[in-house]
Amino acid sequence: MMSPAESIVGVVLAGGASRRMGRDKATLLFEGETLAARAARKLAPVVATVVIADRNRGTVPGFPSVEDGPGAGPAAALLGAAAAHPGAALLVLACDLPHLPVELLRALLKLDPEADLILPRSPRGLEPLCGLYRPRALAALAERVAGGELALHSLVEREGLRTVLWAGDGWADYGDPGEVFANWNGPGDVG
Repeated sequence: MMSPAESIVGVVLAGGASRRMGRDKATLLFEGETLAARAARKLAPVVATVVIADRNRGTVPGFPSVEDGPGAGPAAALLGAAAAHPGAALLVLACDLPHLPVELLRALLKLDPEADLILPRSPRGLEPLCGLYRPRALAALAERVAGGELALHSLVEREGLRTVLWAGDGWADYGDPGEVFANWNGPGDVG
């Protein structure tokens, strides 16, 4: 669990270029709602505040949008959310993970109150677009971005960060590993 003084902000990653998809993934419909709205709905019961990291486009009515920070891609989205909510931990969920259950997000928050970074590890590898980034991890990310490194998964190599890599045996109770982290990258993934 989080410490009483810690605030956690849910961040929907919804600002990508969607080049492989050929259209904005955040606005694709799944079961009657956009992918971005679906991700926001999943984060809302888990944290008190949810923002949409969509380069300030207003993608999901009723939820504040945040501008990107330095860098590009998901790193810029996280740094933008961190700038909008200084000192908060960020529970991140990419909009293109429509099958990820709310219960998995709740369980992720309970893993280690001292960890700077908590990332699931699926059969595909690390899942940095669904994880918990506390302030020390976000500061390390800002340093890496300033040095030209944009990859989120490389934070696990950062000395001095307490990192938890949550393997499938811990989260497999929340669904089929192949489906839970199945993301929509191209037109053939939709459905």
